[in-house]
Amino acid sequence: MSINKNLLSNFTIEVAMDRSPLTVTPDISLAEAIYRLSQPKNNDVKVNLPTESNQSIDIKSRSSCLLVVENNQLLGILTERDIVRLIASKVQVEQIKISDVMTDKLITISDSEIEDIYTVINYFQQYKIRHLPVLSEAKELLGLITPTSIRNSLKSFDLLRHREIKEVMNTDVIHDSPNSSVLAIAEKMAKYRVSCIVIVCTDKQQILHPIGIVTERDIVQFQALGLNFNKLKASDIMNTPLSTLSPVDTLWQSHQQMQKLRVRRLVVCDRNGKLLGLITQTNILQNLDPLDMCGVIHTLRQEIQDLQTEKIELLYRNNSRLEEQVGRLQESVNKLEQRNYEITTINQMMEFLQACEKIEDANKFLAEFLKKLFPGFSSSVLLKDECNCKFESVSSYGNLADSETLVKFNDCWALRRGQTHIASNAQPGLFCHHVDRESQPTTTICIPLLNQGKVWGLFYLRTECSEKISHHQKQLVHTVAEQISLALYNLKLREQLRNDSIRDALTGLFNRRYLDEYLKQEIIRAKRNQQPLSVIMVDVDHFKRFNDTYGHDVGDIVLRELGRFLQQQVRVYDIACRYGGEEMTLILINTPISVAKQRAENICSGVRSLSLKNQGETLPSITISLGVACFPLHGNTGEEIVQRADRALYRAKKTGRNRVVLYQN
Repeated sequence: MSINKNLLSNFTIEVAMDRSPLTVTPDISLAEAIYRLSQPKNNDVKVNLPTESNQSIDIKSRSSCLLVVENNQLLGILTERDIVRLIASKVQVEQIKISDVMTDKLITISDSEIEDIYTVINYFQQYKIRHLPVLSEAKELLGLITPTSIRNSLKSFDLLRHREIKEVMNTDVIHDSPNSSVLAIAEKMAKYRVSCIVIVCTDKQQILHPIGIVTERDIVQFQALGLNFNKLKASDIMNTPLSTLSPVDTLWQSHQQMQKLRVRRLVVCDRNGKLLGLITQTNILQNLDPLDMCGVIHTLRQEIQDLQTEKIELLYRNNSRLEEQVGRLQESVNKLEQRNYEITTINQMMEFLQACEKIEDANKFLAEFLKKLFPGFSSSVLLKDECNCKFESVSSYGNLADSETLVKFNDCWALRRGQTHIASNAQPGLFCHHVDRESQPTTTICIPLLNQGKVWGLFYLRTECSEKISHHQKQLVHTVAEQISLALYNLKLREQLRNDSIRDALTGLFNRRYLDEYLKQEIIRAKRNQQPLSVIMVDVDHFKRFNDTYGHDVGDIVLRELGRFLQQQVRVYDIACRYGGEEMTLILINTPISVAKQRAENICSGVRSLSLKNQGETLPSITISLGVACFPLHGNTGEEIVQRADRALYRAKKTGRNRVVLYQN
């Protein structure tokens, strides 16, 4: 059978090349480069869809490298592995430029040199690289090819389904404990030149059991957040729960799982959870024979043509049998196209969710993806509100009643039982209490969103269609619920991590570190807009005496209640901070000194009226002293304004406490 190599070239190389790779200029700082690499790409990339026209869809993607370009000439490259190596070497990323650390001795390929996919794969294997820039004859950058882009462009079911993971997996897995610091993890990555570290625990027999994984991309993203890698542990950032494979699973199953989870490697375990190896996209790519795949495609097309010819020749003798075969074949094709559409939509949805900074961002697009996945349904994703123990909708579509967007725990059988609850009009008594009966539902599906066995959300679907829900639809609902639960919970953890880094744990106010950064920015804005900015320093009078008399636990109650009170006294765009000890600071944006003084007087009066209790016993009332200073009246920098407000506070305490004093030059 002859094979058209041009078909292979057009089908893989052109689709696999990223025409808009992430590029930067050589003069940007390494810190800025790390930040850009940690963010989703602004440009669109193409992912192949298995349709007859070979059309592509656009999705947001993260790059694994930065190309340094000037005047469209490629100067160097910086990869995630390079960044991990620099972090392990304890390089101060804020003090150097990308041009100082980039790799300038590049392996590139000219577009005229690419004959077929063999050429590219040989480059990857010969030079042991993961990024291959493509240049024009004029040495201008045309695009970038990676193992990921090649793997995503290959439709390789027939080539991968007969190979087992144990035949190609890496058995020499670099691992570490969950208590190791992130810096130690980065150093180990750099030492062994690996893209990930598997986090393991050991049992009594010293058998390794994987519990998480830390990748180069994780290191880059947390470096962009500016976290302390010496204090941060592997258990704090590792990807968990861990998705694993069996050594007897096929490479096709591995490929599908990687696409589903949008990862580049998976851990391999036996049935007892023992660590056996690691399967990567490079392993898969090395075991693909593109020429064979082109032959499979050609053979399948020829078989379809033969079936059509046979159908005509045997029309009168065997018409019913052939029609049935064609019908089944078409049904299979339709199912495969539908499965691919669903997988692509789920991948897009997860990509968007991973790009969110907080759960509120998901409200804008989550419903749109659910509409595509479940047409004919009304749906809502609800998360638990810890304040009133109800489940409130964060995203919904369709005609839902209020009872379906704000659900009480006891009104839903799925929440009460901790498992999926499906009800239909064949047994209307099984409908949950929150279901809108006036809409005449035919089927409802409630799936609790779980984390570590605890219910923290609900995925709810309702339809009025008479058509029975298929087994595949039920599986799809479970898959989507699991993905949404994982993504939203990770978002919640990221929000909590960021909040913990800028908030004081006791009072809930912003901490000193956040105050310093915020005040610098607001002073710059105030200068640009020629607006005043006031600072109020607050100190609890005789707090040490209070602590000595009633104990530190009661002292904490005082600080916590004072923090809650101060938070209620500032506007949305003002901030309240714990400056240190019993001293608090208020930053009032666009507020002149006269208004700030009146605000301080109101706060001083309000604190005197606070009712403080400890275990039902009323505590003595407290008073505070306040010092007020204003920009630009009392200084030109945030540090000067804080110092002068602090001096005014000192005068307030010295002159009798329980009062407000303005700074005087």
